[in-house]
Amino acid sequence: MSRKRLVTMLGAACASLLLAACVPGLFDDGSQYFGRGDEGESNSERQTMEAFIDETVPRYMNIVEDVAVEAGGTLGVGAQPDISGCGPSSNGFEIRLVRYYIPLMDYEDLRRVVADGAQRYGFSYSTDPVPRDKLKMRSVDVGDQDGNTLSFHHLEDDTIAVFFDSGCLPAAQPDGLLKRLRFPEPEELFSRVTIVDAFDANKQRNPLIFRQVTTGSDKKSGS
Repeated sequence: MSRKRLVTMLGAACASLLLAACVPGLFDDGSQYFGRGDEGESNSERQTMEAFIDETVPRYMNIVEDVAVEAGGTLGVGAQPDISGCGPSSNGFEIRLVRYYIPLMDYEDLRRVVADGAQRYGFSYSTDPVPRDKLKMRSVDVGDQDGNTLSFHHLEDDTIAVFFDSGCLPAAQPDGLLKRLRFPEPEELFSRVTIVDAFDANKQRNPLIFRQVTTGSDKKSGS
């Protein structure tokens, strides 16, 4: 990607972000500037996986922590992140299954905090403010030109589910990468919040994180 093209894309995304932050209800489709859509970009033009984990992941996680602080200071940890190859025909790597859960807060407050973080770090920003499906889910997403995506799913009267996945990134030293590289532990990423397990050993929801909690007796009586 040329420097001129990148500057143009960043400028467009920033202008779009400012509009979204200032005009309530505005849908800002940041995916037209960033995300997985740029299939023509070669791996050599993307950030390496090593640099991504060291430099970019902390920026995304700072936004997650900002939301958790705004929601009361508790963060639930879900699935164990996975680093793997992108596929048999690719020499790139990707991160999947980074899952966190945050106690529910007002959707407009969520949009404000995420928009502030996206603007601070130069990420794209988009919202889906209309409740959908039976969960009445509304979303806020941030991302970048390498296909990395951080999504906040606001589930009415329940929780905020946070999904973070990387694009397919090259490695500076691909040999042995899966053995020597790991995703940072929550304690390394989040110093301003209380970290708890979102689910217990029996996969029961933590009431500190979720408003809708099903107990073992509830499951038995409903079976």
